[in-house]
Amino acid sequence: MNPSNQIVIAIADRESKRLARRVIRHLQSMTDCLQSGDDSPLANVWDEVCVQVQGQESVFWEAYLDTITGVILGHLETIDKEVKDAIWLQTQNGMEWESKAEDNEKITCSEDDITEYLLHDFVLSAAADWTNARIEKYKDQGIEFD
Repeated sequence: MNPSNQIVIAIADRESKRLARRVIRHLQSMTDCLQSGDDSPLANVWDEVCVQVQGQESVFWEAYLDTITGVILGHLETIDKEVKDAIWLQTQNGMEWESKAEDNEKITCSEDDITEYLLHDFVLSAAADWTNARIEKYKDQGIEFD
């Protein structure tokens, strides 16, 4: 792998992790309209996402995914085009494009590809490993979303 590709990969990884942290903080700030119930120890949308990723998805799972996707898209608006391009080149479509691209061909990145990549490879993967006292208490109670 040439050095410039290594640089792009490093920047994309760093910025993807940064975006994922911002998305997680955003979801942690969302405390209205929780679906886990009034007596639940879960305090925010991020707690609810973590419980579902680690256990069973609720009937509301698609709504959670829509919410996360919207948050990701909102945060994508705040980053430079070059950073978006670097992240997009790490997606399946980005890698396929790069393998076929002609010299000096402009990158035509897709925010949908970036969103899916960040959602699955960074945000939901973080949720799979995330824990806190509220999540543990919820899991110990053996309660499941309706």
